[in-house]
Amino acid sequence: MDQATLIYNPESGPGPSKERRLPSLLKTLRELEIDARAAPTVSPGHATELAREALRQDAALVIGWGGDGTINEIAAGMLGSKTPLGVLPGGTVNVFARATGIPRGSLEKACRVLREGRPSRVPVGMAGDRPFLLMAGIGIDGEVVHRLDPAFKKRFGKSAFWLLGFRLLANYPFSSITVRADGQEIRGTGLVAGKVRIYGPGYVITPGARLEEPLLDVVVFQGRRGWDYLRYLVGVAGGFHLRFKDVVRLKVSRLDVEGEDGQHLQLDGEPAGRVPVHLEIRRDALTVLLPR
Repeated sequence: MDQATLIYNPESGPGPSKERRLPSLLKTLRELEIDARAAPTVSPGHATELAREALRQDAALVIGWGGDGTINEIAAGMLGSKTPLGVLPGGTVNVFARATGIPRGSLEKACRVLREGRPSRVPVGMAGDRPFLLMAGIGIDGEVVHRLDPAFKKRFGKSAFWLLGFRLLANYPFSSITVRADGQEIRGTGLVAGKVRIYGPGYVITPGARLEEPLLDVVVFQGRRGWDYLRYLVGVAGGFHLRFKDVVRLKVSRLDVEGEDGQHLQLDGEPAGRVPVHLEIRRDALTVLLPR
């Protein structure tokens, strides 16, 4: 029986608490020949320490049960390790599961990926020394993530991001950022650098992003008004935002971003400081169990 560590955030996600569901989950894992030690998080960043401890104890598998923020923290503690990371969606939006095809409607089906999935060695995005598996965002989406109150997010779920975003559109300053990559210099007001195609609950901003490819698909928005960003939202919803003349797309392995007002940065839907920031790909960084 494989020895595993199950890291989870007791407070994340909708529905019944994880503590109530934990005995049933551990039973399902045992039926799959996975003997998991439960390791709940108690504070931001704790999942990273728990992942490092699991590696020190020679766990054969580290399982992350939670939202994208929890998975991000676990990945930060496992960079460079050959030990596989398995993901059980248990957060508000679960972009990683959506992007990779990990079942979201059934925890039991998601558990089967831990036994039947394929181990994939994936490159990871880095913002300085912080990893991201999904995306980095700068501009109004970074501002939304920075301001989002956890209680508001818990109450309204995935709608919380949009409710706050629309509220900010009227007064957000849309200050300039400068993006430098591959000898180019591009001015804009917002940026998304994707490692996966999906952004949020099913929207596609970076259609060329691939988890297993060592490149970032970067979209720079140049509009300076709330109306421009409403137009971008319509374009994203309809799949034609890249046709706008004030939207620039790059596919690169590294870039630098500066901002005149120190705009906020988000990584995988979590606040991660401010610009300036250097974004790049770290190759051969992480082993993840993905559906076959």
